Amino acid sequence: MRLDSIDECLEVIVRSHCPELQPGTPISPDDNLSNFGLNSVSTISILVDVEEAFGVAFSDEDLSFETFQTLRRLRQTIAKYLGEPADR
Repeated sequence: MRLDSIDECLEVIVRSHCPELQPGTPISPDDNLSNFGLNSVSTISILVDVEEAFGVAFSDEDLSFETFQTLRRLRQTIAKYLGEPADR
């Protein structure tokens, strides 16, 4: 899967679980997702959706606040599991 596809799918997932992220509101790869209402419950929902969408299973070391802090960190983690370059 190309990183563009990862980004698009990931943004759809994150938007569906961040209540304060209104449709059409721009989000940058480095925006702190907690500023858009991400909390512990929505983080778990994102984890489940990401694992299902990309066919990956996060290891315990990747189940951290930092992993879910920004779209960039999430993308890097997903890319690692898919064997793709993480940097853009």
